[in-house]
Amino acid sequence: MEGILLNSSKTRLWALIAMIALALGALTAAGCGGGDDNSTSTAAGGGGSTANLGLKSEGTLLIGSDIPYPPFEFGDAPNYTGFDVEMVNEIAKRLGVTPKYQDTAFDTIFTDLAAGQFDMVASASTITPDREKTVDFSDPYYSADQAVVVLPDTTDIKSIADLSGKTVAAQSGTTGEAYAKDHTDASDVQGYPQGPDAINALRAGQVDATVIDLPVAQDAVEKSGGVQVAFTIPTGELYGMAFQQDNDTLREAVNKQLEAMKKDGSLDTLYQKYFGVDAPKAVINGTTTPK
Repeated sequence: MEGILLNSSKTRLWALIAMIALALGALTAAGCGGGDDNSTSTAAGGGGSTANLGLKSEGTLLIGSDIPYPPFEFGDAPNYTGFDVEMVNEIAKRLGVTPKYQDTAFDTIFTDLAAGQFDMVASASTITPDREKTVDFSDPYYSADQAVVVLPDTTDIKSIADLSGKTVAAQSGTTGEAYAKDHTDASDVQGYPQGPDAINALRAGQVDATVIDLPVAQDAVEKSGGVQVAFTIPTGELYGMAFQQDNDTLREAVNKQLEAMKKDGSLDTLYQKYFGVDAPKAVINGTTTPK
């Protein structure tokens, strides 16, 4: 009888130990889970785990960009730089993800994005109603006009009217190309794969003028020379980053960090670095002028 009671006591003791171990394990798991949720929420800018951003590869933000297009994106892979690149790198840092850039032709960049080849586009892209049929855009981050670029000794091109009968270059798929086709009487508008190609065609004497974004034209004049800005076309365009239409979560997360950069002066710092001015009110206030 004594042996039976002793065995019964041991059984109850082991059962009690097992129950305590299970309880401690549950508490430990809950504590670890709370810590993980907290850190991923912070990494995602308060929007939840980075797994919820809808990225092609968790932890990596794959960005489509047409390179080179100085001063917005330029350099050699993988060490790209430029206004867009530095801005997106900062946004990615705040989201807790690693940016990775994929050089892509601009004339197909939005259809490539829609087909899921990358998570987003950052490529000096004007927000337009036509493009919004294919992709969604972030809030605006840059305000730009177009420019007509000519050779230094050109004296007969001073206005849009002077492009009548001229041969004009532009980058394929850009608003500059669309403007040249829709608003000038140029005899021929030639599209080139990249912005620098359109300017180099002018330098080589293959065209009479080039229509391109003003900051890109100014960069070409200052950094390479051999051309000049004949006049500016005040189009009032606003650039935005582009996203697939079914990924509102990523777009909203990026917008949140972009807004924070506008408020804390980080965007002004980049404007000053690349353009020598603060971000204009049209960008800070988020107003758009569809083209």
